[in-house]
Amino acid sequence: MHTTHPAPTRLLPQQTRVINASAGMRLRVVSGRVWLTQPNVAQDLFLGPGSVVDLLQDWIVVGADAEPARTRPELYSEYVLTPLVEPAPSWFQRLRKSRIANRVRSGVSVIW
Repeated sequence: MHTTHPAPTRLLPQQTRVINASAGMRLRVVSGRVWLTQPNVAQDLFLGPGSVVDLLQDWIVVGADAEPARTRPELYSEYVLTPLVEPAPSWFQRLRKSRIANRVRSGVSVIW
């Protein structure tokens, strides 16, 4: 099974983005410091490299802290978002795993 790793999202100091994660997303900080504010949550989060938080609602604001960690020469913060649940396979992926497809590949004729 081939897995791909999503590319990190890069934020410049004080840059923000809105994340809609009602389907469930995991945010992992790669570099710098990330500020996170969520609806109906009293306290904001400040996360450093390696920090992970699961997001389960829409309208989450993520931003780069005003001064990211200067352990690297870059002056930005990076994070990666991954779904908490694997996406459902497409009809073609399901067909490839089906018995009919296996019979066709093995040379057994199938009447459609």
